[in-house]
Amino acid sequence: MDFIALLMVGESLSGSEPAGLGQVGGISLLERQARMALKAGADRVIVVAPALPADIGARLSEDARLVRVQTADALAAGMSGETRAVLMLAPGLLADDRLISATLSGGDAPLLAEFAGDPPAAAQRLDAASHWAGLALLPPALVAEVAATLGEWELSGTLVRAACESGAARLPVDQLPLYVANRRREVPMIWAMPVAEAERAAATDALLAAAQKGCLDWPARFIHPPVENAMVRLLLPTPVTPNMITVATGVLGAAAIWLFAAGHLWWALAIVLLVGPLDGVDGKLARTRHEYSRWGDLEHVLDKVLEYGWILALAWWFSASHGVAAWLAAAGIILFALTEAVSGEFFRRFTGRQLDDWGPFERRFRLVGGRRNTFFWSLLPFAAFGLWWQGFLMILAYAAITFAISHWRLLNAIGAYGRQISDEVRGNFAGTAYDFLPKQGPAAR
Repeated sequence: MDFIALLMVGESLSGSEPAGLGQVGGISLLERQARMALKAGADRVIVVAPALPADIGARLSEDARLVRVQTADALAAGMSGETRAVLMLAPGLLADDRLISATLSGGDAPLLAEFAGDPPAAAQRLDAASHWAGLALLPPALVAEVAATLGEWELSGTLVRAACESGAARLPVDQLPLYVANRRREVPMIWAMPVAEAERAAATDALLAAAQKGCLDWPARFIHPPVENAMVRLLLPTPVTPNMITVATGVLGAAAIWLFAAGHLWWALAIVLLVGPLDGVDGKLARTRHEYSRWGDLEHVLDKVLEYGWILALAWWFSASHGVAAWLAAAGIILFALTEAVSGEFFRRFTGRQLDDWGPFERRFRLVGGRRNTFFWSLLPFAAFGLWWQGFLMILAYAAITFAISHWRLLNAIGAYGRQISDEVRGNFAGTAYDFLPKQGPAAR
């Protein structure tokens, strides 16, 4: 949808900072709203603010799509002739990005997102039965008319009243789905209007909790999160970016490759186990600070390069004592792991779902399935007894078993998905079934 975003800095309450300038998750709420609007596809973001702190103003001016106006009259002039819908966010609102997506896809302007049930304490009442959820999709002409005649009235509240008077449709947000595909779990909806420092700290806690992925292997689920969260909290107020963490992780991982190849196995293994939680820090920092990059997806490629590099470096070291067997073992590990990864990516592109999150069995198996974390944590007890080569062979066996189980579940899931979406596929399965096999009922996730 073609739209522009309208953001505002509100009045200060009881001596607090003006609404929108307080920090949550390492950045001001105003900057967070701007980043969320741009990520949602806004062509332009208009910020109405008579004055801004120098640092916030400088950061906002770095993006040419962000335009700041000081007065409502200037906003009205900027709306002249505009045809794109206007997405308005309430000043000082910390909103979930799912609320933005739902508002943009909820219908034509004017449209108001509302809490039809029990609202958060800070929600503004719309009528006797509902409260405003802090987002609105407005016609540019309505914004221009209200801004031109605003006088001493408050802009966002006046726009909401004007939208109500014009018969704006309502979008209930109470029952939006909580499942988030890229986190592979249900995530509570985030909504807050934090003013006091304690409220902002609680909002940061909520953002960090929401950044946690589900459906992970056991080290990433039980060992890494406390380390990741502590590091993210330290990094949130700093200028360190997620990409910097990714690069640092890559450098450490490359150092482990050299150490494995040179026979410094304990040092290398220690770095590998450290890289595990570091690998989660960049993603959590990006989600908590809402700081994304077009290069973020390359992190997954780097993960595989490091993992296979460690395996090949170990094979190099072991080849001095075990010859070609070391290279054959490494080839087997990489072949099984790479084939499983490619199959999983194909399934994701084919169905829109992660194979690891397809059903209860897949989610449970993900805890113990062969991955970089589980491979090298499982190597640790072998290393403790000096059985490095035996541990390497254990990784080969682990990869083979994981591939076999994963491939079986892949075929099962593809069959289930095909029967769900296609009468022809359902007919093919029914018509080619072997008599001695049990009859399959309707597929279910």
